[in-house]
Amino acid sequence: MAIEQTAPTGIGEVAAAKPAAPTAATRPLSRRSRVEMVLFLLPAFIFQLVWGWYPLVVAFVLSFTNARVRGPLSFTGLESYLRMANDPLVARAFQVTITYAVMSIVLTFVIPILVAIFLMEMPPRRMRWMMLLWFLPLSSIASTILWRYIYNAQYGLMQYIATQILGLPPQRFLNDPGQVLFWLIFPGILLFGPGLIYMAALQGIPASYYEAAEVEGASFWRKIWTISLPRLRPVISMLLTFAIIGTLQEFTWPQIMTGGEPGGASRTVVMYMYSIWGNLRFADATALAIMLFALIMAITIVYRTFFKEDPDV
Repeated sequence: MAIEQTAPTGIGEVAAAKPAAPTAATRPLSRRSRVEMVLFLLPAFIFQLVWGWYPLVVAFVLSFTNARVRGPLSFTGLESYLRMANDPLVARAFQVTITYAVMSIVLTFVIPILVAIFLMEMPPRRMRWMMLLWFLPLSSIASTILWRYIYNAQYGLMQYIATQILGLPPQRFLNDPGQVLFWLIFPGILLFGPGLIYMAALQGIPASYYEAAEVEGASFWRKIWTISLPRLRPVISMLLTFAIIGTLQEFTWPQIMTGGEPGGASRTVVMYMYSIWGNLRFADATALAIMLFALIMAITIVYRTFFKEDPDV
């Protein structure tokens, strides 16, 4: 009977048995590093606490009071919330805000993704000229005044294009309740949008991905669907979050362009909140702000829960 002998343990096996040396990522921070980290984070934490969470808590408390400028505060419970819930103008303002947000995201958020992808397919010289024209920096107030003249129903450029070039009957543009939201969003399609950030992200995608796809016979649209869009997913996730929050809080652009007219067709929640505040109804305005905050928070949580950022998922 052959006796099986066990070979002696080698030096390589002994070395493999030793625990791996801690790397920079796993090495515990020194006391000095922890103190430096806290000192760097402290200003941002204080700023967020003072200008972010503290006003939110105060607003939440004030929404349950009469919120007087002078005199003692008294607890009123849900009176302000019930008053806002039964106000038909509040329901109308939320309808306008949600419609505006959906149209704005679809038209000024999705289109720049496609435009950025198409620009990347152009020759470098032509692409630089197109980027210069598309991302032309303009003052927001100056462009607002300019677009008010462009939309003028009597002598505006859009009226000239509609009647003299396209042969359409005279259009009301911002004075038409059924079209006012579209014409408020239309300038964002031409001049704004996050396209520049998308182009920067597209330039970071390795060219070898596209070359391998071409070798496999992938078409142009197949490369967009399987390479470009998945690699843009983290950027899309971040910018879409900002777009949702920003459009639901829209105020400046419609306030200057239309003032909420015609007939409240462009009055957003923040605009109505501003008018309530101007009438010294501070408790009602604060309650409406909390309601808007709850809506934005709910939409953001649902979106962040179901939208996956990892491009490899």
